[in-house]
Amino acid sequence: MEPLHLAIPVGRYHQPQGHSNDCAPFAVAIVVNALTGSQIDGAILAEVMNQPRRWLGPLPIPVIRRIPNWATFPWGITDQLQRHDIAARWRFGADEEDLFAALKENRIAMPIVGSLWPLWAHVKILAAHDPERGWGFVDPARSDGSLSWESERQFGSSWANYAHLLVETL
Repeated sequence: MEPLHLAIPVGRYHQPQGHSNDCAPFAVAIVVNALTGSQIDGAILAEVMNQPRRWLGPLPIPVIRRIPNWATFPWGITDQLQRHDIAARWRFGADEEDLFAALKENRIAMPIVGSLWPLWAHVKILAAHDPERGWGFVDPARSDGSLSWESERQFGSSWANYAHLLVETL
């Protein structure tokens, strides 16, 4: 198998989340900026996502996108991408073939990884796969936009903890 890389230069739009729990808002800002040329600030987006928004259906049901300053729900990520005219969805049960397809089709894939004990979750942007190095990510937890690499085994284990939860562009 040959190495795969996104043609979209997401690393160029990297923003570090610092010591915050705002990986999802920063990942969304990176993706939106890379796909649209916008200049959205991840810290400002985190504040926006802290607030529920009203669903514009027949009933004014609030959409809770995240627990303020802590955890972001996958529908919150999708909601923000869609609000910036980026078609996206979230789903459980994705697999490595879905990740390979996203890279081959030049679509953004953001797997949600973590641990159930102790409880933590993290989202990062898939940017590459190398048969020897594993999966390469643009990670808002890092201080720069260079790729962070995880072995297939290490990544697979932390992704399985969240039932292969994936946010992806369409």
